[in-house]
Amino acid sequence: MKIIFLTMIVPFYLFGSTAFISAEKLRNDLTSNVVILDTTDQATYQKGHIPNAVMVDISKFRHQVGSYQLMNSVEEIEEVARTLGINNDSRVVIYGHNKGKELLKASYIALSLIVNGCKNVSILDGGYQDWLSEYEIDELFSKEATLPKRGNFIAKREENILVNIDYVKSHIGEVPMIEARPLKFFNGSEQSKGVKRLGHISKAQSSYWREKFDEEYKLKSNESLNDIFVKHHNLTKDEEVITYCTGGLEASMNWYVLSQHLGFKNIKIYDGSMREWGNRDDTPMEK
Repeated sequence: MKIIFLTMIVPFYLFGSTAFISAEKLRNDLTSNVVILDTTDQATYQKGHIPNAVMVDISKFRHQVGSYQLMNSVEEIEEVARTLGINNDSRVVIYGHNKGKELLKASYIALSLIVNGCKNVSILDGGYQDWLSEYEIDELFSKEATLPKRGNFIAKREENILVNIDYVKSHIGEVPMIEARPLKFFNGSEQSKGVKRLGHISKAQSSYWREKFDEEYKLKSNESLNDIFVKHHNLTKDEEVITYCTGGLEASMNWYVLSQHLGFKNIKIYDGSMREWGNRDDTPMEK
């Protein structure tokens, strides 16, 4: 039995070693092949960032469609990746400064790159604050803007990750759906910004993205994550799961943790999320 158990858990730890990278590991891997992306604002970036990190704007990866946003086309993602200095063999590390939605911007940008064929993407665990706590004394931070050399990334869209409203409608009650918003929005006790109707997609489960991280924005242990996803939500590694949230960002973190860190095989994301679903009158909802 011990051998079987170890066989089951080993893949989780292998995925975890690459999806979220520690400050120490990044410090030891600062090679010319690494592209580091900083999701913060201009003023914060200028105060200090990881050396050679390029400031990245999430608006380059998304576009507005009525009340919601969707990921840009494969051609647009390819172009923005090239402007950031990304090649197909690049190792991309994304981080924020633990302000606002910076960590969620990191997971959405990671999602966008992975969906479009970037194979080696990581998020810096604990963000820039963890980097500073380790390396400020060694002056491993910079105030100089980085202008990357243009990359030659060739994008190829993975078609089975992003799903639309019709797909979600046709799979209610057949496929587990997990919502990444806070519980107060899920149960309809408060109204989510930009969403007209109260409640959640029928038969969905609440799985607030922030509960996967500690107070310092470091990813919780694999044991804690499996307690959430496997024991509480009763998800299995090989089954299809659809994630959604308010407008795509929060859901991208649940998608990222499940698919890239824990090794779940068939995780999809409803990009339009509640800003599409909850602003229509023909979509089934409950509180």
